[in-house]
Order: sequence, then structure tokens, then C-alpha cells
Amino acid sequence: MIGTRGTALAGALLVLGLLAGCGDQPLPLTEGPPGASPADGLIRVVQLSAQRAQVSDQVAAAKFGTGAAVTDPAREAAVVAQARADAIRDGVDPDWTARVVADQIAASTQVQNDLIRQWTDRPDTRPAQRPELARVRPQLDRIGDELVAALKLTGPARANEECPSTLAQAAVEQAQGLDEVHRNALGRSLKSVCDGAPG
Repeated sequence: MIGTRGTALAGALLVLGLLAGCGDQPLPLTEGPPGASPADGLIRVVQLSAQRAQVSDQVAAAKFGTGAAVTDPAREAAVVAQARADAIRDGVDPDWTARVVADQIAASTQVQNDLIRQWTDRPDTRPAQRPELARVRPQLDRIGDELVAALKLTGPARANEECPSTLAQAAVEQAQGLDEVHRNALGRSLKSVCDGAPG
């Protein structure tokens, strides 16, 4: 079951970059029971994932030219541990939450690496300012807090076989305003969202 759903999502997200530039509109998102839409939680997760990918630009700018490593294992472990604790508090599967947050971190790392390579190869594209990392991290923390709350709302959609296609449709719509770097990161960040089903 998980393998089939994961494969379906991977295939859907693989075409995200192509679909995002097309004029065709995504199919309507799956409707839920009367008075509720199981897509709502997924849409919010996609929105927050896109925000996190874009804030990663500031993280990259803060590190660029400083010699600081893109990856920070201690900080990343702390972020995942905090998300796990928040999930337990809010009644969300902590293992699943940890996988989703780890994917978010991997997507951020991908953005940072892509941008740093671009800025190294093309000095004219370098950011004009270098923000302080300590001032950027609260934005990431806020998104992380909201992400756990959004994951709690995904229960109905996650339990549905159409979760991968519903998630991909939301991602395609969100990707309309993103460039290739951030479209790719968005796809990476959503890898585990439809894993399994809520217990």
C-alpha cells in the first residue's frame, strides 16, 4: 500500500516542473464529506512547504561566502526533535511528522546548494545583502509550528487512496509562481506527506 502510494506521488511530482508552466488548469481537488474538504490540510501543507523553500534563499544568502557549511546536523536534529514533540502534543503521528520535516530540511538544503552554485558561477546573480541567520531562523520556526498543525488536518485526505494525486494537484497550483529551483524543492519537500494512513 505505502509503496504504491509513494510511487504514485513520486510520479505525479516528477511532472510538477513541466505542468507548472503549462496553461492547462489542474483538475479540481478531491471533495470530502459534506461540510469538509479533505484537501484543505494538504493545500496548507503545500503552501507552507513553498514558503519554507523560499525562505531558504535567505539562509543561503546568510551562508554564502562565509565558509559555513550548508548542512548543520545539530540544528537539523533539533528541528526534527521539536517537530516530533509538537506532534505528540497535538496528537499527530510523530514518526510521520519527523519524516515530513526531514524532507522539508532536505528541500531547503537543495535550494541552498542550487543557489550557492548559481551565485558562484554567475556573480551578477548574487544577493545584494547578507541577512543574519539568527533573524531568518524564527521564520523557519514559525513555518515549522504551522506545518505540524496543518499535518493534523490532513487525516481525511491521507487516508484516501487519492492522497498522492490530490497533493500533486495542490503542488502544481502552488508551483505556478515558482522558478525551477523552488519547484524542484517543493516536490522534494512533499515526498512523505501521503505515507501510510493515520492510526
